[in-house]
Amino acid sequence: MPDSGFADLRQLIEGVRRSFWLLSALSGEALADLGLTAATRAILEHAAEHGPQTVPQIAVAKHVKRQSIQALVDQTVRLGLIRLADNPAHRRSPLVDLTASGRKIFAEVRRREARLMRAIVARLRKADLAAAAAVLGDLPAILRSMLEQGRDEPAT
Repeated sequence: MPDSGFADLRQLIEGVRRSFWLLSALSGEALADLGLTAATRAILEHAAEHGPQTVPQIAVAKHVKRQSIQALVDQTVRLGLIRLADNPAHRRSPLVDLTASGRKIFAEVRRREARLMRAIVARLRKADLAAAAAVLGDLPAILRSMLEQGRDEPAT
């Protein structure tokens, strides 16, 4: 693609990938004493933000395999942070929900993350942060649409 936007998009994607791994490492350090990893933290966040859902529903929302989510749910259940509740809509697919302990731990996660975010925000220009947030806010819908259409080009 000769367009200059291609180089910028490639740089953005590479930055997102590097940032993902660095955020995962930083999160792992910040949450280690709570017994959490970045992945188990994501399960707690999903339950806190979306309420009780089944493992397949969480997997669809995160665009990952059900088995991956099931392993993380099993891990957080063992930690006592998630419980599996009866699902009136489907007997064999319980609802994943936070326990009282899970809510308390996730509130602590949010407090710690707020401190980290304040430190990061202090190092960025506000206009650049707003522009990056806008682009990254739009990108998932574009990617999801392309996955659903099975195309590498937008429909015209």
